This record gives sequence, structure tokens and C-alpha cells, in this order.
Amino acid sequence: MLQEISFDLKKAYHAKQAAYDEMANAREKTQELNSQQAEKWNEAQELQAQYDEAKEAQDSAWQEYNDKQNDFRALIGNQIDAINECNKLEAVLRERVTDNPRKAEMYEAGAKYFSSLAKHMVVERDRLISMKRSMLRPDNSRCEQILEKLKYVRAEHKELLENYHHAKNEFNLKQQEFNRLNQKYLALASPDMVLENDENSNNYTSRPKRLEVNESLLLEADIPELFWGDTVAEQRADGMIDIYYARSLGNGHGHVILNPDHSVNYHREPVA
Repeated sequence: MLQEISFDLKKAYHAKQAAYDEMANAREKTQELNSQQAEKWNEAQELQAQYDEAKEAQDSAWQEYNDKQNDFRALIGNQIDAINECNKLEAVLRERVTDNPRKAEMYEAGAKYFSSLAKHMVVERDRLISMKRSMLRPDNSRCEQILEKLKYVRAEHKELLENYHHAKNEFNLKQQEFNRLNQKYLALASPDMVLENDENSNNYTSRPKRLEVNESLLLEADIPELFWGDTVAEQRADGMIDIYYARSLGNGHGHVILNPDHSVNYHREPVA
């Protein structure tokens, strides 16, 4: 009998030590992923600040550019109106040359004046048009480059954050499994010891509990009604709830993590 107990004790010891190693590895992985996602989050925040600054400068440059363009349009419009007015006056005076021969010389001189004035105005109009067209448009490349990098870093952070949540869940399960095996070992090592959680020591599970998906849960998770028929929900040992939807998309499925109070902790929308 003692030999049997000794064998069971050794077996329980090795089992709980193996569980401890798995728990320690899971903790290390969780901490590493948490550090990585935090670092990526900080990188995204820095890029967001750079983008905001660049966008403000870009908007200011475009505002100045558009204001100058509008100024040129107004000046060009004034020139065109003046040219048209000169052309009309020239035409009127040339008609009067024919109608009133006695004052033909005076009217002819007036017509030539407005003709010459119109030509000068045409030159000025063309100069203004050339200046308007030669204005350099603001450069959007810096904003675009920062935005592309920001989108990429955000996607990386989103993936790291989801991996962290998975790792954290795995660690919680490994920790519970270790606690269960450690209690079993302690019970064998000290049979007379009454453990706090002895009644529930056999209730630990290494798998999340499948939940019934109902409308209330889906509304709390803010999942589009379109995907309600393609959804599964699981509750972790720590009370967190994972909801996977649009599973037909494979790796592009949606994923929502609810806190124990059913507030949204994380939401990754599906990607086709």
C-alpha cells in the first residue's frame, strides 16, 4: 500500500511539475506578447502624432495654394471683363467713324486707343494665366507615406493584441491545470490536509466552455445581424468570452472578446 502511494505521489509530482513548466512557458509567452503589443501600440501612437502634424501642415499648404488660385482667378476674370469692355468700346467708336465723317479722325483715334489697351490687357491676362498654371501643388507624399506605415503598424498591433489575448487565455488555463494537479499532489503528500478548493478540484477544465449564442449576447458584442447565423461563443475560465463570427471566411473571420461584465474588450472585424 505504501509502495502504491509512493508511486502515485511520484506520478502526481511529475505531472504537476510538467504542468508548472507549461504554465511558466505560457506566462513567458504572454508577457513577451504583451510587451510586443505595447511596443507596437507606442509605435502607432508616435506615427499618429507624426501624421497629425504632417496633415496639419499639408492642409495649411493646400489652403494657401487654393487661396492664391482663387486670387488669380479673380484677377484673370477682371482682365477678361476689361478686355471685353475695350472691345465693345472700340466697336462702338468704329461705327461712329462711318456715321459721322466729320469726327471720323477723333473716333478713329479713340478706337485705336481701346484696341491697343485691349492688347496690353490680353498680355497681362496671359501672364496671370501662366503664373496660375505654374504654381506648384502641395506635396502630399509625406502624409501618404506616414499613413501607409501607420496602417501597417496598426494591423501588426491588432494581430499582436489578438495573439496576446489567446496567450493570456492559454496561460489562465495552464495555471488552473497546474493548481488542480498541485492540489492533487498535496492531497497525496498530506492526506489529512483539507484544501480550500478541494470540493472543486475536479471541476477545472483545460477547455473554454461553449456558450449558447443568443440575440442579447450578439447585440452586446455589436456583431452585424448579417453574421448571426455563423457565430460561436466560448467562455474562458477567467470569465472572458470569445465570440467568433463570419467563420466561413476562414482566417478572415471576425473575433470579439467580451469582459466578464459583457463590455467589449477587443473587436476584430472580418476581412474577406
